[in-house]
Amino acid sequence: MVETLALIGTGMIGGSIGLACKKAGHVKRIIGYDTNPESLEASKALGICDSIEYKLEDAIKEADLVVFSMPVQAIAEEILRAAKCAKEGAIFTDTGSTKAEICSLVKEKLLCMAPVYVPAHPIAGSEKNGPTAASEVLFKGKLTILCPFENTPAWALDKVASFWQAMGARIEKLSPEEHDKIFAFTSHLPHLIAYALAGLLEPRHAPFTAGGFRDTTRVAGSDPALWTEIFKANKGPLLEALKGFQEGLHKIESSLKSNDFDALENLLTKAQQFRRKVQ
Repeated sequence: MVETLALIGTGMIGGSIGLACKKAGHVKRIIGYDTNPESLEASKALGICDSIEYKLEDAIKEADLVVFSMPVQAIAEEILRAAKCAKEGAIFTDTGSTKAEICSLVKEKLLCMAPVYVPAHPIAGSEKNGPTAASEVLFKGKLTILCPFENTPAWALDKVASFWQAMGARIEKLSPEEHDKIFAFTSHLPHLIAYALAGLLEPRHAPFTAGGFRDTTRVAGSDPALWTEIFKANKGPLLEALKGFQEGLHKIESSLKSNDFDALENLLTKAQQFRRKVQ
């Protein structure tokens, strides 16, 4: 049970955390803060937060657990700013989809400050944004990755794990670096490919798009500014993933050019077998 939760960022992910916590009865009080007043006030009207604050320090000063749910480029700065006014024993966590850069920026600086930071990444979301897109079941059955430091206290790690599990999430642990390498392939590259494919077509092609195109490019409806920052934060691993994808395309291209359709079918079969294993 969490006495007081501060949601720093009340968009779709932050809002879903608030609703899921209320559904689970795992939090007694939720305080919201967002730099966007419209999003903040909507979170109160939608019942996501019990109260809202317009200053960061007012939102976190009584919080036992603080969740930073915002674009990745802002997380480290906000964590360090909030740490100056957090109460003793407070736990910080986040929802950022990249981890290595954030962790490297805050790890040493937090050693002499009150809060304990347990990095997290819930593998859930959609191309929609804002508190009106929040869902109380967003995390149910979904994976949340925790990226603890070597000196993270067990009690804090357990508290954050229990927090996500109360919302229905499953927990796995990875190092920040391993996290970013894996999600370059499983999340960031698919978004990049979706944007590239959607960008190939002209408006006159829209009436002819079939289900395959819509399925493949669904995530290209996501916020371009948000994903530009994610690509920037995970540039190195993403470039490695892109290199692997280009090599795969080259194999397909070569089999087509050489009329080696047996090789092409083998490539497609291997891909099909992997896809069928993905739930």
